[in-house]
Amino acid sequence: MHESVKTITLDEEAYDLLKMWKTSNKESFSKVVKRVVPTPGTLGALLSYVEEAGTSSLPGNEALEEAVNLRPAVKNDPWT
Repeated sequence: MHESVKTITLDEEAYDLLKMWKTSNKESFSKVVKRVVPTPGTLGALLSYVEEAGTSSLPGNEALEEAVNLRPAVKNDPWT
């Protein structure tokens, strides 16, 4: 099966940031994006990212955890 390919443009700063996430010269930028960029809008994706990236001990996590705990039980659609 052949995957669809898209061409994107990055400025030098964005390219350098993305390149820093590569774990080897053989890793494609597509694999980096799939590994690093969480699915938007899901707390599960954020939690997975924090656990995998090892950022759980960084300052500010208490505020994030408090904000998550204060969120409404029912998710509202921001587009409606």
